Amino acid sequence: MVLERMADEKKICFIICVNNDFFYEECVKYIHWLELPEGMELEILEIRDAKSMASGYQRGMMRSNAKYKVYMHQDVFIINRYFIHDIIAIFKSQEKVGLIGLIGSVKVPRNGVMWSEGRVGNWTEMIPWEGYRYDMEKDGGWEVEGVDGLLMATQYDIPWREDLFDGWDFYDLAHCFEMKRGGYHIVVPVQRHIWFIHDDKAALALWNYNKYRKIFVEEYIKDLDL
Repeated sequence: MVLERMADEKKICFIICVNNDFFYEECVKYIHWLELPEGMELEILEIRDAKSMASGYQRGMMRSNAKYKVYMHQDVFIINRYFIHDIIAIFKSQEKVGLIGLIGSVKVPRNGVMWSEGRVGNWTEMIPWEGYRYDMEKDGGWEVEGVDGLLMATQYDIPWREDLFDGWDFYDLAHCFEMKRGGYHIVVPVQRHIWFIHDDKAALALWNYNKYRKIFVEEYIKDLDL
Protein backbone atom coordinates (compact mmCIF):
# COMPACT_ATOMS: atom_id res chain seq x y z
CA MET A 1 0.00 0.00 0.00
CA VAL A 2 1.51 3.30 -1.12
CA LEU A 3 0.70 6.25 1.11
CA GLU A 4 -1.19 8.80 -0.99
CA ARG A 5 0.18 12.28 -0.30
CA MET A 6 1.89 15.09 -2.13
CA ALA A 7 5.59 14.35 -2.59
CA ASP A 8 8.20 16.99 -3.34
CA GLU A 9 10.10 15.71 -6.40
CA LYS A 10 12.82 18.32 -5.85
CA LYS A 11 13.72 17.00 -2.42
CA ILE A 12 15.78 14.09 -1.09
CA CYS A 13 15.73 13.09 2.57
CA PHE A 14 18.28 10.96 4.44
CA ILE A 15 16.69 9.20 7.42
CA ILE A 16 19.03 7.82 10.06
CA CYS A 17 18.29 6.10 13.38
CA VAL A 18 20.88 7.40 15.83
CA ASN A 19 22.32 6.11 19.10
CA ASN A 20 25.98 7.03 18.54
CA ASP A 21 26.87 10.67 17.96
CA PHE A 22 30.38 9.91 16.69
CA PHE A 23 29.14 7.69 13.86
CA TYR A 24 26.20 9.95 13.06
CA GLU A 25 28.31 13.12 12.77
CA GLU A 26 30.74 11.34 10.44
CA CYS A 27 27.87 9.94 8.37
CA VAL A 28 26.41 13.44 7.94
CA LYS A 29 29.79 14.85 6.85
CA TYR A 30 29.81 12.39 3.96
CA ILE A 31 26.21 13.26 3.04
CA HIS A 32 27.04 16.96 2.87
CA TRP A 33 30.02 16.10 0.65
CA LEU A 34 27.72 14.56 -1.99
CA GLU A 35 26.97 16.60 -5.10
CA LEU A 36 23.39 17.78 -5.03
CA PRO A 37 21.64 18.08 -8.41
CA GLU A 38 20.71 21.63 -9.34
CA GLY A 39 17.34 22.62 -7.92
CA MET A 40 17.27 19.76 -5.40
CA GLU A 41 16.81 20.29 -1.67
CA LEU A 42 18.65 18.15 0.87
CA GLU A 43 17.03 17.11 4.15
CA ILE A 44 18.57 15.00 6.93
CA LEU A 45 16.41 13.53 9.70
CA GLU A 46 18.00 12.00 12.78
CA ILE A 47 15.66 9.63 14.59
CA ARG A 48 16.42 9.27 18.28
CA ASP A 49 15.11 6.70 20.76
CA ALA A 50 13.56 4.47 18.10
CA LYS A 51 11.89 1.37 19.53
CA SER A 52 12.90 -0.57 16.44
CA MET A 53 14.41 0.16 13.07
CA ALA A 54 11.04 -0.15 11.34
CA SER A 55 9.33 2.21 13.79
CA GLY A 56 12.16 4.73 13.49
CA TYR A 57 12.02 4.67 9.71
CA GLN A 58 8.24 4.93 9.75
CA ARG A 59 8.51 8.02 11.94
CA GLY A 60 11.04 9.56 9.58
CA MET A 61 8.97 8.70 6.52
CA MET A 62 5.92 10.45 7.95
CA ARG A 63 7.93 13.55 8.87
CA SER A 64 9.26 14.18 5.37
CA ASN A 65 7.43 15.06 2.16
CA ALA A 66 10.47 14.28 0.00
CA LYS A 67 9.79 12.00 -2.95
CA TYR A 68 13.23 10.45 -2.63
CA LYS A 69 14.18 8.99 0.76
CA VAL A 70 17.37 7.24 1.80
CA TYR A 71 17.11 5.06 4.92
CA MET A 72 20.60 4.27 6.14
CA HIS A 73 22.63 3.08 9.10
CA GLN A 74 24.53 5.68 11.08
CA ASP A 75 27.79 3.82 10.43
CA VAL A 76 27.52 3.96 6.62
CA PHE A 77 29.63 6.54 4.80
CA ILE A 78 28.78 7.22 1.15
CA ILE A 79 31.93 7.77 -0.90
CA ASN A 80 30.38 7.93 -4.37
CA ARG A 81 30.10 11.69 -4.66
CA TYR A 82 27.46 11.38 -7.40
CA PHE A 83 25.28 8.98 -5.41
CA ILE A 84 22.24 11.29 -5.45
CA HIS A 85 22.51 11.83 -9.20
CA ASP A 86 22.82 8.08 -9.77
CA ILE A 87 19.85 6.87 -7.75
CA ILE A 88 17.55 9.59 -9.07
CA ALA A 89 18.57 8.68 -12.63
CA ILE A 90 17.64 5.04 -11.95
CA PHE A 91 14.30 5.99 -10.41
CA LYS A 92 13.42 8.34 -13.26
CA SER A 93 14.34 5.76 -15.89
CA GLN A 94 11.80 3.24 -14.58
CA GLU A 95 8.80 4.36 -12.57
CA LYS A 96 8.28 0.77 -11.37
CA VAL A 97 11.62 0.78 -9.53
CA GLY A 98 10.51 1.40 -5.97
CA LEU A 99 13.68 0.67 -4.01
CA ILE A 100 17.44 0.75 -4.58
CA GLY A 101 19.96 -1.01 -2.37
CA LEU A 102 23.73 -1.40 -2.53
CA ILE A 103 24.00 -5.09 -1.64
CA GLY A 104 21.27 -7.61 -2.32
CA SER A 105 20.13 -11.10 -3.15
CA VAL A 106 18.58 -11.96 -6.50
CA LYS A 107 16.51 -14.76 -4.95
CA VAL A 108 15.62 -15.05 -1.26
CA PRO A 109 15.42 -18.72 -0.24
CA ARG A 110 12.48 -20.22 1.63
CA ASN A 111 14.36 -20.11 4.93
CA GLY A 112 14.55 -16.30 4.73
CA VAL A 113 18.35 -16.16 5.00
CA MET A 114 19.08 -14.17 1.87
CA TRP A 115 22.88 -14.50 2.04
CA SER A 116 22.72 -18.30 1.78
CA GLU A 117 22.09 -17.84 -1.96
CA GLY A 118 24.99 -15.42 -2.51
CA ARG A 119 24.86 -11.69 -2.99
CA VAL A 120 25.30 -9.01 -5.61
CA GLY A 121 26.46 -5.42 -5.41
CA ASN A 122 29.29 -3.61 -3.66
CA TRP A 123 31.80 -3.70 -6.51
CA THR A 124 32.63 -5.88 -9.48
CA GLU A 125 36.08 -4.53 -10.29
CA MET A 126 38.46 -2.01 -8.83
CA ILE A 127 38.86 0.74 -11.40
CA PRO A 128 40.48 4.08 -10.50
CA TRP A 129 38.26 6.68 -8.84
CA GLU A 130 39.61 9.30 -11.21
CA GLY A 131 37.07 9.72 -13.96
CA TYR A 132 34.69 7.09 -12.55
CA ARG A 133 30.99 7.76 -13.02
CA TYR A 134 28.19 5.26 -12.88
CA ASP A 135 26.62 4.81 -16.31
CA MET A 136 23.13 3.38 -16.00
CA GLU A 137 22.95 2.17 -19.60
CA LYS A 138 26.46 0.70 -19.70
CA ASP A 139 26.83 -0.57 -16.13
CA GLY A 140 23.23 -1.51 -15.38
CA GLY A 141 22.23 -3.41 -12.27
CA TRP A 142 20.52 -6.46 -10.85
CA GLU A 143 16.83 -6.85 -10.11
CA VAL A 144 16.73 -8.46 -6.68
CA GLU A 145 14.24 -9.72 -4.13
CA GLY A 146 15.98 -8.33 -1.07
CA VAL A 147 18.67 -5.86 -0.04
CA ASP A 148 20.78 -5.30 3.04
CA GLY A 149 19.37 -2.59 5.28
CA LEU A 150 22.66 -0.70 5.48
CA LEU A 151 21.14 1.63 2.85
CA MET A 152 17.73 1.57 1.20
CA ALA A 153 16.64 4.36 -1.16
CA THR A 154 12.97 4.70 -2.17
CA GLN A 155 10.79 6.85 -4.39
CA TYR A 156 7.46 5.65 -2.98
CA ASP A 157 6.23 5.65 0.61
CA ILE A 158 5.32 2.11 1.62
CA PRO A 159 4.56 1.63 5.34
CA TRP A 160 7.27 -0.14 7.33
CA ARG A 161 6.07 -3.30 9.08
CA GLU A 162 6.65 -2.06 12.60
CA ASP A 163 3.70 -4.21 13.69
CA LEU A 164 5.69 -7.39 13.03
CA PHE A 165 9.33 -6.35 13.20
CA ASP A 166 9.72 -4.58 16.51
CA GLY A 167 13.45 -5.18 16.75
CA TRP A 168 16.52 -4.72 14.57
CA ASP A 169 16.39 -7.67 12.19
CA PHE A 170 14.46 -8.44 8.99
CA TYR A 171 12.89 -4.97 8.79
CA ASP A 172 14.84 -4.51 5.55
CA LEU A 173 13.81 -7.76 3.88
CA ALA A 174 10.21 -7.22 4.95
CA HIS A 175 10.19 -3.77 3.37
CA CYS A 176 11.50 -5.23 0.12
CA PHE A 177 8.64 -7.73 0.05
CA GLU A 178 6.12 -5.00 0.83
CA MET A 179 7.51 -3.17 -2.21
CA LYS A 180 7.03 -6.33 -4.26
CA ARG A 181 3.45 -6.62 -3.02
CA GLY A 182 2.90 -3.07 -4.22
CA GLY A 183 4.03 -4.08 -7.69
CA TYR A 184 7.42 -2.36 -7.54
CA HIS A 185 10.89 -3.60 -8.47
CA ILE A 186 14.05 -3.57 -6.36
CA VAL A 187 17.41 -2.82 -7.93
CA VAL A 188 21.07 -3.01 -6.93
CA PRO A 189 23.26 -0.98 -9.31
CA VAL A 190 26.51 -2.47 -10.59
CA GLN A 191 29.24 -0.62 -8.70
CA ARG A 192 32.51 -0.74 -10.61
CA HIS A 193 34.07 1.05 -7.67
CA ILE A 194 33.12 1.02 -3.99
CA TRP A 195 30.19 3.39 -3.31
CA PHE A 196 30.27 3.20 0.49
CA ILE A 197 32.14 2.25 3.64
CA HIS A 198 30.24 0.32 6.31
CA ASP A 199 31.88 0.35 9.73
CA ASP A 200 29.75 -2.44 11.19
CA LYS A 201 32.50 -3.89 13.38
CA ALA A 202 33.67 -7.48 13.51
CA ALA A 203 30.61 -9.05 15.11
CA LEU A 204 26.97 -8.12 14.72
CA ALA A 205 24.36 -8.44 17.46
CA LEU A 206 22.05 -11.13 16.12
CA TRP A 207 20.46 -12.42 19.32
CA ASN A 208 16.92 -12.17 17.95
CA TYR A 209 17.75 -12.98 14.34
CA ASN A 210 16.05 -16.38 14.31
CA LYS A 211 12.94 -15.02 16.02
CA TYR A 212 12.39 -12.44 13.29
CA ARG A 213 13.43 -14.86 10.57
CA LYS A 214 10.51 -17.10 11.56
CA ILE A 215 8.13 -14.13 11.58
CA PHE A 216 9.36 -13.13 8.13
CA VAL A 217 8.92 -16.62 6.66
CA GLU A 218 5.44 -17.00 8.14
CA GLU A 219 4.31 -13.64 6.72
CA TYR A 220 5.94 -13.88 3.30
CA ILE A 221 6.14 -17.62 2.55
CA LYS A 222 3.68 -17.32 -0.34
CA ASP A 223 5.75 -14.47 -1.78
CA LEU A 224 8.88 -16.62 -1.50
CA ASP A 225 7.24 -19.27 -3.66
CA LEU A 226 6.72 -16.88 -6.58
